[in-house]
Amino acid sequence: MGDVYALLGQELLRLRLERGLSLRKLARQLGMAAHSGIVDYERGVRIPPPDLMTAYVQVLRPEGNRLTQLYEAAMADRAQQRVLNSIQPEIPDRPADLEWVAKQYVEQIMALNDVVRALEELTRALTDAVA
Repeated sequence: MGDVYALLGQELLRLRLERGLSLRKLARQLGMAAHSGIVDYERGVRIPPPDLMTAYVQVLRPEGNRLTQLYEAAMADRAQQRVLNSIQPEIPDRPADLEWVAKQYVEQIMALNDVVRALEELTRALTDAVA
């Protein structure tokens, strides 16, 4: 977490300022009741949910695919952190049990495959929104 969230936030901020939008005006255009969430996204504290990201693309109309790539990277990073956080409390104090390690590895692969599928769907939705 961190760097990729910050890069996404910087890109969202850059695009908003480039379009001459205030926080409140962008919030209205995105269908948000308040602008505080936008501040969190632009600071790299949080990642916008997929439906809001689609709205961002429709409102900001970014050129190229940098915003989409940054979003996908942030989502992948968050998924990886969640997987790592979910298994760390279970790590045994004794030397690694090969069967346990293999099971954890398979579960991580399955979780990451789900993330890849979700990102592919999101990419299609964002591409359709831009087109």
